[in-house]
Amino acid sequence: MGGRGYPAAPRPPRAPPRPRHPMEHPAPPSEDAPARSGEVLQGTVELVTFHNPESLYTVLKVSPERGYDDPGSTSLFRSSRVSAVGPMGAPGVGLRLRLFGRWTEHRSHGRQFEFEAYEALDPLGAEGVARYLASSAFEGVGETLAGRIVETLGTDALRVIRESPQRLAEVSGLKPAVRDSLARAVREEYERHRVQVFLRGLGLGPRQAQTVAERFGADTERIVRADPYALAGAVSGLGFATADRIALALGFAVDGPERTRAALLQALRDGAGDGHSLLDRARLWAAARELAGGELPEASLEASLAELDARSEVVVEGQGEAARVYLPHLATSEAGLAVSVRRLLDSGEPVPLADEARVRKAEALVGIELDDDQRASVVGLLAHPVALLTGGPGVGKTTIVRLVVELAEHSRARVLLASPTGRAAKRLSEATGRGAATLHRTLGFDPSTGRFQHDREHPLEADLVIVDEVSMLDVVLAHHLLKAVRAPTRLVLVGDPDQLPSVGPGNVLRDLIDSQVVPCFRLRRIHRQERGSLIIENAHRILAGEEPALPERGDFESDFYFFPEDDPARAAERVVEVTTERIGRTFGLDWARDVQVLAPMYRGECGVDALNERLRAARGARAASIQHAGRLWRVGDRVIQTRNDYEREVFNGDMGLVEGVHDGGLTVAFPDQRVGYALEHLSDLQLAFAITVHRSQGSEYPAVVLPLVPQHFMMLQRNLVYTAVTRARRLVVLVGSRRALRMALDNAEPSLRLSGLAGRLRDGDS
Repeated sequence: MGGRGYPAAPRPPRAPPRPRHPMEHPAPPSEDAPARSGEVLQGTVELVTFHNPESLYTVLKVSPERGYDDPGSTSLFRSSRVSAVGPMGAPGVGLRLRLFGRWTEHRSHGRQFEFEAYEALDPLGAEGVARYLASSAFEGVGETLAGRIVETLGTDALRVIRESPQRLAEVSGLKPAVRDSLARAVREEYERHRVQVFLRGLGLGPRQAQTVAERFGADTERIVRADPYALAGAVSGLGFATADRIALALGFAVDGPERTRAALLQALRDGAGDGHSLLDRARLWAAARELAGGELPEASLEASLAELDARSEVVVEGQGEAARVYLPHLATSEAGLAVSVRRLLDSGEPVPLADEARVRKAEALVGIELDDDQRASVVGLLAHPVALLTGGPGVGKTTIVRLVVELAEHSRARVLLASPTGRAAKRLSEATGRGAATLHRTLGFDPSTGRFQHDREHPLEADLVIVDEVSMLDVVLAHHLLKAVRAPTRLVLVGDPDQLPSVGPGNVLRDLIDSQVVPCFRLRRIHRQERGSLIIENAHRILAGEEPALPERGDFESDFYFFPEDDPARAAERVVEVTTERIGRTFGLDWARDVQVLAPMYRGECGVDALNERLRAARGARAASIQHAGRLWRVGDRVIQTRNDYEREVFNGDMGLVEGVHDGGLTVAFPDQRVGYALEHLSDLQLAFAITVHRSQGSEYPAVVLPLVPQHFMMLQRNLVYTAVTRARRLVVLVGSRRALRMALDNAEPSLRLSGLAGRLRDGDS
């Protein structure tokens, strides 16, 4: 590569010393940057068959240059075009490339070159430059005009256009508007390739480089050279470690202020990932020093934190050892949530929608009899502007919610029902017989802007809003919810504080309870206890730290079993056997549809990833499968959607079965619809024969199988086992080590979540 049309690509360093300049000696490749090895294909792009701007997956037809033909071709005549597939940011017809990868044989498409990395080369000769200029990258320039440009400006036309665009006026028949557009496009194409060369030289992979270039645009190189730590946090998938490697390669000091500031910010982001809304100063100092791999002087930390605060990149509340440090959006959410709760509480007691007599009458009409606590809960929930309903399984929360809805509607109140996830909303709808939606849909989330339609200026139009599964509510979503509820609209929040907390930062339900300023109605008496049922009994035993009660040996009519197995590999085999054979044989359940394996972690022999592969193998090879981006999909696979897709109305947590596969993607049968997934959307899916306990929140399954092994000690907590058990309607099977179960039962302290919400509510602070 080289010449004056495109920047030269960086060459790998011949010796291990620290790079002096990234364009001369690239840093070691990241995980996303595969090493250049194997074979090389060099030629000109004749056709862009497919390009996904999200995954960068690209299919090209390339005309190979002399010496770069397919060495494995058995044809007597070399093909003028070969297929090439791999990641590429901005493919275009006429682009001359050097591709690094290997020749492979595809079962459907035959011989093709799979590339991992590429370099853009100067177009070859006058014909090559003209063809490139006539490509779709340059609007308004056809073959005739492109030939005239090269004839006038020479084979160096690209450099001339870039450096002296006024010379395009020498080309006859080139309109001023086309001249300006062409000059701009040539510069942008050059910059795009130059930035890619620079970023790849820093060790970034193609997807990372493309993401960085899109984030920072034409100023990418200037921004990254000035402060490589800008990459961390600003670009999804790039954290402190990658930015730090690049910064040190560029000569930034180990004890420099840029590095200290970046370590502090990454510590806060990591803290948010662990569920914290804030970090106190001591924890922040410790986390930043751990990231930096050594001591960061106290004075440097203090100065850097003050600088970040002055630049509004953090929010510091309090002073000295008592200081609490937030990321700005979490500070805004926590303070705003406290203000909204207080605003509702201070709006005055509304007219009760029902009294005790009316509740008793409603009981008689529906044929139930509440206990005193339940009846008081119904009256209280209908009498306050904002209130909580909490309790474990079997205590009647669903019955209370259904009665509250009916009494409110009897009083002509407009009722909105919502939950954090689609599966939880569906359960709420089934329990009440009314429509329910996700909170994002209820609030009118617009994915194109990242904003909600309903807010303080455009509140929800309802008299009563009921939100279920509030344990899943993080502080950011809770802030947006409460902001959209304005008196006289009432709010009822329903949840189980003993469930696992939200995946996102905050501890909203627990903080609302602990603040003691929001009316809270907690149900404790167990009502839903079928004869001989152990699921609910054991859920409460687990909460108390007691061993689950188990049936007598040979009892095949119970709903709770434990299969002891100390060895993780044998435990994994037993999980598969129980899931795919025993449950179906004994209880008549279809394991691929009705049995859900829940695991504490992704890793390990009893982790989600390994169990999914084992269970897929047990499902048996299917006639049709497709492989994309290193992942295999088969007909019959159980899958789960991992993000909200409002256009296709499929949401995070929705589960279905792969019904068909084809070269362009696959079709998933969900309970209520069939959804087609093109290749670029397959990243929205994960295998779901096994999922994490966290991901199961808000869901319910006929049967649950839970592996417990000591290797998962970091996640073995009482509330994790409790959450898994309470996901099951008909059957729970624990498989694994009694020691691991005991470890979980003894770990009664939920993971510490640092939050200031309860204190703000008690003190009236915002």
